[in-house]
Amino acid sequence: MDITPGILETLTEEACLKLIAGRVVGRLAVVENGRPEIVPVNYVLDERTVVFRTGVATVLTEASLQFVAFEIDEIDETAHRGWSVVVHGFGREIGDALDAESRRLAALSRQTWAGGDRNRIFKVTADRITGRAILPAPPDGPS
Repeated sequence: MDITPGILETLTEEACLKLIAGRVVGRLAVVENGRPEIVPVNYVLDERTVVFRTGVATVLTEASLQFVAFEIDEIDETAHRGWSVVVHGFGREIGDALDAESRRLAALSRQTWAGGDRNRIFKVTADRITGRAILPAPPDGPS
């Protein structure tokens, strides 16, 4: 099967935020016991902050007080196109926080697709947002 290479484009932060805002599931990368783990999670975006819920003693609780990465993407294997956005930032548990911003963010958090008690709420405050897309190559020559 021949694959026509596409054009790799770096996305602006504004474009990245629009892509993230339109989705509800991403993947959180954390380090647990010195090893990287990547876990799907339901989330909501508030400006440059990702908010998600989890249960007690899940790998996602490792997001608290460490640097993490949150990624979403869309891949079209047939058309050989797609995009990926990564939010790099610092995680913090906010479920029991007393400050107004944490209470506001906690109220925005989504219910999770996973069952069980998911009452621990976390935020990832972005310090860098990056993204790229593979777009179709322009047709060769005149049409």
